[in-house]
Amino acid sequence: MARSVKPSKRGKTAKFYAKNAESRAKHSKDNSNGGKYDKPKSYQREHMKAQRALGTQGTNKDVVKKNGKWTSESMKINRARGGAKRA
Repeated sequence: MARSVKPSKRGKTAKFYAKNAESRAKHSKDNSNGGKYDKPKSYQREHMKAQRALGTQGTNKDVVKKNGKWTSESMKINRARGGAKRA
């Protein structure tokens, strides 16, 4: 449940979102459940199984699917792919 705060006591960010409905809607969507990290349990199980098999837990490697096969890859390369350009 949201706290009730007097408009005069709101912070800069809260004031901004109170005035900008379009930004508030995007912010709410971005911070709600789902989206990028909302994967089916079956996918998560498959991914963790591959991670254990490749021995990447606790290392600086990510497990990615390339050409239908699981492979380990540098975190830096994996997370930079697309980066800020992704929608």
